[in-house]
Amino acid sequence: MDATRGRFLSICASKAYTQFSPEELIELNEGCKSYMQLKDPGLSQAQYFSLMEMLFYLAVYLCKDVEAQVLYNTFRDRLGEDSPRLYGMKSTLLQINESDSAAVEFIEKLIKERLEVDTDSVSYLLLQKRLISIQSKDHDKDWILRQLLDLSEKFPIDPEIWWFASQNYFELGQFERAAYCLEEVVLLTPFNFVAFARLAEILYYKSLRVDKSGAKSRLSLQNALNNALRSVELSESYLKGWSLVALTSSKLDGKGRVLQLAKNKLQNTANGFNSQNKATAELILKSI
Repeated sequence: MDATRGRFLSICASKAYTQFSPEELIELNEGCKSYMQLKDPGLSQAQYFSLMEMLFYLAVYLCKDVEAQVLYNTFRDRLGEDSPRLYGMKSTLLQINESDSAAVEFIEKLIKERLEVDTDSVSYLLLQKRLISIQSKDHDKDWILRQLLDLSEKFPIDPEIWWFASQNYFELGQFERAAYCLEEVVLLTPFNFVAFARLAEILYYKSLRVDKSGAKSRLSLQNALNNALRSVELSESYLKGWSLVALTSSKLDGKGRVLQLAKNKLQNTANGFNSQNKATAELILKSI
């Protein structure tokens, strides 16, 4: 149960689910709910609330507004209005029920009136991240990165900051910086199979688009393969992880056994019932 707990907590800490497909969100939502029903004795109260918070945001992503409101009410009844978790949830509900500007106004007022002179660093960090997230649509990636990097200087061990910095660097084509940020994420959340696969993906693109020499490209591919293998070690059925194992090993000499293992895993998926996963697995198999 330790691995299961670590997997959910890693996804929760890095907010990796914000990059999940609808099918992955549904699977995570159902899996986390099932796990919570087991009443794991190794799960601390703080970790319990973290996973419940993730379920709130999963409900939002899955357009289950009533379920999200019920989870918010449960938190409010147990923790009170002044909980840091409630601040983020309330701003999200304001976005859903009113507007982005209403959420921004709520956050800025809270920061100005209370948190700038308070010692509550948890609430300050959470609301600053929410503010960046809401305002990002009105700014370019350079502005977003400045905000994230400024925040990372104050809170260097927050994996979510590094995750989104990596995403923005990747979209700008700055693969080395994107990989560095993901390395910070996997150091902070060592059971995060999604982050390991994402790091493998970035290193794979780096080998194709940036590395000039053959030796440098092979090194990036080997590092990509290592991270992809770690991803499937943590989550044996993770399709993206096996896809990256197949892609990277197919471009490296002496990796025939690893490549064949990945092909077998992909073929099993291609023979399965999930139409989207079948299509993805078939596409990868045709490309290698």
